[in-house]
Amino acid sequence: MSDVAAPVRTSSTTGKWWVQVRGKAYGPYSMEQLNGFVAEGRIRPATMVSDAEDGNWIEARRVIGLMAPLRADAANDSVEGANVFVHAEIVSGSWNAFMAALTSMGHICDLAPGLWMVRTRFSAGVIRNTLSQTLERGDRFVVIDATRDRLAWFNLGPETDVKITKVWNGPLRTEAR
Repeated sequence: MSDVAAPVRTSSTTGKWWVQVRGKAYGPYSMEQLNGFVAEGRIRPATMVSDAEDGNWIEARRVIGLMAPLRADAANDSVEGANVFVHAEIVSGSWNAFMAALTSMGHICDLAPGLWMVRTRFSAGVIRNTLSQTLERGDRFVVIDATRDRLAWFNLGPETDVKITKVWNGPLRTEAR
């Protein structure tokens, strides 16, 4: 389908929208919620959306007003660059999709197998949400924003979530003298 012939929607008759993820419809959501998902990186320009749960899916980029949060001053992002480390364990066949998404986030330096440094304007949360869309069950990763002191992770499990939160936000240990 060419860009000229592609449908463009400016509004929904119901005011509700659905998002398609791996062939399954989620929603309904308001346009404000969808714009929030865009700002978080959960909806990308090629994500399929519809104003009807069961049909007429179009790319999010074709909905007027939906992709506006992708500007450099969007929530959770900065015009300033950040140094971010990503460590991933990918056991599924998702490696190529993961790497394509990662390279789209900024300049990358391969540090070791499964470990990269990225110079980006995107937040750790946006990077997590973008990369997680490429992965399958069993894959996992962590994003450490060294510039902004932020951390985000995917698929590490609830026990690890508790451990990370306890240490990341916890008090410093006093050293014996």
